[in-house]
Amino acid sequence: MNRTWKLKKQIEKDLFAQLLVNRGISGEKEISAFLNPEYDQLNDPFLFLEMRKAVDRIWKAIQKKEKILVYSDYDADAITANAVLFRMFEALGVNVGTYIPDRFSEGYGLNLDAFEKIKEGGVNLVITVDCGTNSVKEAEFCKANNIDLIITDHHEITGEVPDAFALINPKNPKEKYPYHELVGVGVAFKLACAVLSEKEKHNLTPGWEKWLLDLVAIGTVADCHSLIGENRLLVKFGLKVLQKTKWLGLRLLLQLAGMTSKSLDTYTLGFIIAPRINAAGRIEHASSAFDLLTANEYSEAAEAAKNLEALNTKRQKITEVVISEAREQLLLVSERKILLASGANWPKGVVGLVAGKLTEEFGKPVLVMERGETESTGSARSVANFNIVEALKFSSEHLVKFGGHAAAAGFTVKTEHIDVFYKNLLEFADQNLNTEDFSKEIEIEAEVTAEDVNLKNAEMLEAFEPFGVDNPKPKLLLSGLVIKDQKLVGKEQKHLQLSLVSEAGKLLKAIAFGFGKSAPDLLPGQNIDIVFEMIKDEWNGSSNVKLRIIDYKKKI
Repeated sequence: MNRTWKLKKQIEKDLFAQLLVNRGISGEKEISAFLNPEYDQLNDPFLFLEMRKAVDRIWKAIQKKEKILVYSDYDADAITANAVLFRMFEALGVNVGTYIPDRFSEGYGLNLDAFEKIKEGGVNLVITVDCGTNSVKEAEFCKANNIDLIITDHHEITGEVPDAFALINPKNPKEKYPYHELVGVGVAFKLACAVLSEKEKHNLTPGWEKWLLDLVAIGTVADCHSLIGENRLLVKFGLKVLQKTKWLGLRLLLQLAGMTSKSLDTYTLGFIIAPRINAAGRIEHASSAFDLLTANEYSEAAEAAKNLEALNTKRQKITEVVISEAREQLLLVSERKILLASGANWPKGVVGLVAGKLTEEFGKPVLVMERGETESTGSARSVANFNIVEALKFSSEHLVKFGGHAAAAGFTVKTEHIDVFYKNLLEFADQNLNTEDFSKEIEIEAEVTAEDVNLKNAEMLEAFEPFGVDNPKPKLLLSGLVIKDQKLVGKEQKHLQLSLVSEAGKLLKAIAFGFGKSAPDLLPGQNIDIVFEMIKDEWNGSSNVKLRIIDYKKKI
């Protein structure tokens, strides 16, 4: 490992106070809002400029018994967003259709072939979730065929704004909504809250929408967006709802993964639930993930959960192969500012995962593509301070379509144009990407002593949950340790378990995931400094503190 360690300026002696300073949180009111948020701190959904228009149209469709269809993308954010609206309509006693495009034959977003089918089905109102912001042609089609289109999305607008019946997107430059980091499921939830605010039109219990928050939390964490502000509140309450979820499929999925209600946190959302939901759309059609979240019969939910578990295992194996092949390509051109790899047999369902892993490994923006005969489809992942969508815009003359966020995007390019497209990207990078942006830094929040490693502090750190983007799990520095003993653990012995002794003689237990190959470097008697995360470890009814090692440095 041995990456660059960057210790934040130590302003406070108290660990709790230092962590608040690091997050820019000060003042009693602000601290209380961060640590103990109230549900009513959520923004009013009607702050969206066209929310009232959208809600009135939905209630009109319900009252007139018009055909309503929810159109979503196929990733975890989109599937949970689709499920949020499906569950809301279901609770209102309204049957709605759903349309989830096939990643492999249709690709991301709205498409005219799908809308031809929607038109033939006599649909009057289409509500998009997590897509549609840049679908100008599809919006024109809807208008010409008397289909009202309500777009709910959170992707950046890359060109002309579609002429939809209503556009609800916090990234719309004209929008007045105060929080811009909602993901697709967050925007869908806002729409659901607004619809249900018309209390005189339904008989649901006030606050019923809170049952949707577990779905909101899953999609928000899966999409890797900021976990401060409104997203933090949605995820914090969503985790509480997940402990007693109404949705049968989620309960079964958690059981299959060996999770209990006490062990639920953002790790569960991001690394247990989300990959399984995403696996459906990555390997085959995403309908099995949607079925899991909307099933009301045990047999249907059990079948969907079992299917997702199998698909996730298959996805893991495929991803490992593609990462290995892509890495070989990138090592040949690793000096370039932006890296690109492509393969004719790489499933487009895993290229985003591969791009993310390799961006982390190389510390540079990475594009990974499935190379087709005429068109190639890819995913891009970026580093801090470099907006990958702006880079794609610069090269857009060579693209069939593209879209996404500053850190992650998808695109399709004519295969014959790949070389010139990549040349343009490198030109943009030369102008806008500094070598400092490539630094593989570990940001350390505070330096602590072995005495600070205790149950009280481990429990204090839990108050900062949910962890994620903009609110990372605190990484701490502990110096002057001696290795007492080590043990390789895990099925393939990829992990290293260590017993460490501090200068004062305190014994500390540590685990280093993925450090199996470092075992010869970390022998008993070796002096080391470590960057670690403090974990509360519960086993057989007792609680202890364990260190999760992130990196180490040997001392001579």
